[in-house]
Amino acid sequence: MYRFDGQTILITGATGGIGSAAALRFAAAGGKILLHCNKNVDAAKKISEKINSSGGIAEIFVADFHKQSDLDKFLFDVTEKYFQIDILINAAGIDLMSIDLVQDSFDERLKKIFSIDVFATIAVTRRVCELMKKQGKGKIFFFGWDGVEFGWQGETAQLYGAAKGAIQGFARSLAETVAPKIQIRTLALGWIKTNWGKSAEKFNRRVELDSLAERWGEPDEIADIILFLASNNANYIDCTNLKLNGVKRNTKNYNQQ
Repeated sequence: MYRFDGQTILITGATGGIGSAAALRFAAAGGKILLHCNKNVDAAKKISEKINSSGGIAEIFVADFHKQSDLDKFLFDVTEKYFQIDILINAAGIDLMSIDLVQDSFDERLKKIFSIDVFATIAVTRRVCELMKKQGKGKIFFFGWDGVEFGWQGETAQLYGAAKGAIQGFARSLAETVAPKIQIRTLALGWIKTNWGKSAEKFNRRVELDSLAERWGEPDEIADIILFLASNNANYIDCTNLKLNGVKRNTKNYNQQ
């Protein structure tokens, strides 16, 4: 339904569930895909091979956004080679529940999530915005969290809420600054079955109680929505805090159950 022929789409964190699903969707719609990854290079190669073997165009950029030198090189390489980026999807982020991080202290986890989800995301966005201003158009996607508005118990929720709240606040002011030529889309996600969600069956009952949809959201569903919001059909939609959570239940009802 939606075509992106001749457009260049940059996806950070392209090996994650949402990033990879979006990459395949946009490639099938004619877009040229720039895939950023860090450790999961093999997964990026599989995505790239799938796109290229189907007649699309994909290129991989490897960078550890924790390292300022890697981030700087990534931004230089991308913007020197591609003078036009039509769509930026900021899907890079850390998994606070991963084995590598769950044992870290609160302060260590705070530094790590802000390093990727906030500082690197803002740095990439500001650089790409420079190109979009010159070309006179562009769409930028951020991922927030629906829990920012109501909060949850626990250190992980505090960390995630702090980082995603920062991004949602940045995105709102950026939207005011770059409109109307550059459009900002911030998607406040609920329970989405990314790689972490696939191994988190213990939360299934909580997911059912938390959303009127009574199930996890799927990365492919989010990718389909991104595709629509990136099209000209969605130009008049305010997307600075669009909730994708299957419709949040009344918190009183949830807490009583």
